[in-house]
Amino acid sequence: MEISIVPRWLICLLSKDIIRQNDINILISNILIILIFILFRNSLIGILDNFPHFCLFDKLLGIQCPVCGTTRALCEIANGNLKNAYYLNLSSFFVAIFFLIQILLRVYSLLHIKSTTKVNLISKHSGNILLVAIVINWIVSVTSSH
Repeated sequence: MEISIVPRWLICLLSKDIIRQNDINILISNILIILIFILFRNSLIGILDNFPHFCLFDKLLGIQCPVCGTTRALCEIANGNLKNAYYLNLSSFFVAIFFLIQILLRVYSLLHIKSTTKVNLISKHSGNILLVAIVINWIVSVTSSH
């Protein structure tokens, strides 16, 4: 469940090695995401509220989706309001930790190129653990609110 949002043509300028390109893209992408939340922590929600959106889970099932409130919660974490983040969506802490873990893993992989396979395996398992944590948090949240 790695996030890589930097265009491939840009990453190709930084490295010709495909394996390193993947690590660089994931590293830069996660750093950018964290920076966006830190730099725009007070205005990000206002910006996003200008875009039309709706929750498909809510529309179809009448319940909140597993990640409902995560963006707002990540903004609260960036502002140091951990209690508010907890109430918005507990799994946002797991998401934030996942971004930080990805940065550490990719730096390690870039410094120790022979460890890339192991790093990718750790990344895959940490992504799976994140998904399980999100789903468990969602189930607990949905069942305790009814």
